[in-house]
Amino acid sequence: MATFLALFAAHMLSDFVLQTEWMVANKRRPAILCLHILITVAVAVVIMGGAPLPLLAALAVSHFSMDALKTYVLKDNISSFLGDQIFHIAILAILSWIYPDTFEQWWWPQWLSEAGLKLYLTGLTLLSGIVANLLFGAFLIRKLTAQFTTQIRSNIKGLEKGGFYIGLLERGLVMLFILINQPTGVGFLITAKSILRFGDVKNAAQRKSTEYIIIGTFMSFGWSLLISVITQSLMKYW
Repeated sequence: MATFLALFAAHMLSDFVLQTEWMVANKRRPAILCLHILITVAVAVVIMGGAPLPLLAALAVSHFSMDALKTYVLKDNISSFLGDQIFHIAILAILSWIYPDTFEQWWWPQWLSEAGLKLYLTGLTLLSGIVANLLFGAFLIRKLTAQFTTQIRSNIKGLEKGGFYIGLLERGLVMLFILINQPTGVGFLITAKSILRFGDVKNAAQRKSTEYIIIGTFMSFGWSLLISVITQSLMKYW
């Protein structure tokens, strides 16, 4: 479990935090793709606290192969995004099963006290949950709602990346309410957003935009609730 958590946290950071928009846009260049793989391996070494060569080699080859397939062959849509992530996470699970004691054999368990190690693993769980909730969720919802964006009039524009930041804030608040055991706050958050969007509902010309916002909002809240509950449960495990 600790080995999988370390690999999963490294994956979340390398794919959704340290992989910039510029890297994604230029990933068809072999050097940029290799840079991403190098970052993935380096982050895994830091988080695991060691360099188990067979595991890292398998991680690098599998990640490179899937990313190359997605970049050069597959279309940029929800199916390829989900297929890519499912493949990566499945590989992490398989590697954790083949090398189950890898994390315990390296530096962190040797350097940290028992209490410190539990705190470290709890922190990794929280970090993974935050990234999965905020950034993974942003990519997932963007891909899921892409089919509706073409139906919205092109002259309806808001702040640049306004929807992205609103999504981060609402999912962050949902996670905060769940983690501090105040789930009723989620209801107030939904009510507040509904009131702020009421003006769109009154304008018939904005119906498509309003429906798009409602769909995205429920996806965002649903994803955040799911990840927050899972994160809370796993933090209690450690």
